[in-house]
Amino acid sequence: MISKASKRVKFDCHPIFSKWAKPNIYGSGKLFEFIKDSSKLQHRSTGPALLTYNPSYFREVCMRVDKLVQPKNLTYKRHIIDMPDGGKIGVDEISNDEELPKSDYPSLLYCTGGADHSYTARSKVRANWFLEAGYPSVFIVNRRCCGRVKQHSPQITVPYGKYNDLPDIVDYLVDIIPERKWILIGSCFGAQNVLDYFSQSSSNRCEVLGGIVDSFQFNGKMFLDGHYTSRVPFFQNSRKLILNVFVDAALNHAVNKTVYDQVSELVDRSKFKNINLTDKSAVKLVNEELICKMCPDAPFSTQEEYYAMTSPYYDENHKNFLSIKKPLVLVYAQDDPFSPFDLEMIEILKENPNLCLWLYPGGGHIIFTERLIPYSCYLKDVYLENAELLVRKQWEL
Repeated sequence: MISKASKRVKFDCHPIFSKWAKPNIYGSGKLFEFIKDSSKLQHRSTGPALLTYNPSYFREVCMRVDKLVQPKNLTYKRHIIDMPDGGKIGVDEISNDEELPKSDYPSLLYCTGGADHSYTARSKVRANWFLEAGYPSVFIVNRRCCGRVKQHSPQITVPYGKYNDLPDIVDYLVDIIPERKWILIGSCFGAQNVLDYFSQSSSNRCEVLGGIVDSFQFNGKMFLDGHYTSRVPFFQNSRKLILNVFVDAALNHAVNKTVYDQVSELVDRSKFKNINLTDKSAVKLVNEELICKMCPDAPFSTQEEYYAMTSPYYDENHKNFLSIKKPLVLVYAQDDPFSPFDLEMIEILKENPNLCLWLYPGGGHIIFTERLIPYSCYLKDVYLENAELLVRKQWEL
């Protein structure tokens, strides 16, 4: 039973030290039952981490740690995928020649967080988790109009399109490797794309076994409201960081002049001159002048419509998560400073038996650090255990 006090959602969950505790696991279907029957990690306490990952303050520290432990022996192969609207997506296939893949294991399709791409240290670290475990390859999606992948993705020429390109990317990968099974994984912004993909009917195909996501916004309305109501410095700084990512990528890092001109036709750049991203009024400007206008083919024009379309839950009339037909593991930390989880959503989440939530007391946003010296991340074991379960139980889920 969850107390009323613990139900209250606060945008001030930002301890420097993670809590030492076991995860709470919630669900109502076969996936939940299999995890409760066989998971060893459900009995393992995590922490205490030296710090949790807060995007506004500890981002640079955690990025430095990722760089220290990133693998050096990965092989990259670029796939350029033509989208139906004329745009292009760069997807990198990553493998490790030093590891012997298991013949019956699927490949992974990974959607990174908003500040990452296929060449960042964190992406390399996470890809190598699966390669060392015997998975044949990890494909990492580089989203459109991301200035941080400009040097690696010069072929991306259109900065907008559908609000989620995953259905077309999966179609492409299934066609080029027809005998391969797939597991989709995502973090933060990438998790939103994975969750949205599984809510679409096109995801209900035999080649896709299921997915695993972490550090996502489940309740879109609560997340949007929090941008306007929170006065907590930690969340305000996190908000500034993510708004700056959108503004910088969209307005300042066009791949070439053609793209720059295309953006100019859609967005009035003058509105963003000297913009104060710490002010909550910037939220609506970025959401409606950038996100919505740069996705002219998408079925939304306001920030409320955007979050209602792209969040698993928005209100009683927008429960996109109910459409998910594949097994999906959700990993979350209650002290996530940027994407706090609404505990009242637990009972609502159980309405879909295909979902299973791992709710950790500590872990922060994305990083889930267990210790820094020597460095270890308990999210690695959570991902590998649940991926192995999706493979082992694929005919029963």
